[in-house]
Amino acid sequence: MKKREGQPTQPPGDAPPEPPIVRGDILWICCDPSVGAEPRKTRTCVVVSNNIANRYGQVLTVVPTQAYSAERAERAYMADLRHPRSTLREARVANASMVMTYDRARVTRRAGKVAPETLGDIDRALAVHLALPLAGSR
Repeated sequence: MKKREGQPTQPPGDAPPEPPIVRGDILWICCDPSVGAEPRKTRTCVVVSNNIANRYGQVLTVVPTQAYSAERAERAYMADLRHPRSTLREARVANASMVMTYDRARVTRRAGKVAPETLGDIDRALAVHLALPLAGSR
């Protein structure tokens, strides 16, 4: 196949570069080894660290997900991730009480994104869990 003028060149067999990881991305992260009540196994997690840290840092701060249940979704420190709140196929909730920081080497692949409103819900869940003032309250 001939190269057209102005087309970027890419060596054969090379995959295009991965887009940067940003706040609100959902990633599969290998959480093992874990200790005690820490998240176990490889699971989906929502990136909550800021994009400067995400771009230049070696670690990512995430909120692990769990299987959805109505009871879980009602808890103030949980955020509902069911479609259209995220692009996940499985019904999940983000559990802000399990906020963790992991090395990038634990990321196995991308799983999706949360909607902007859902990221706000996760921020509120984190504020509840960390006893931070909620936006608009003092």
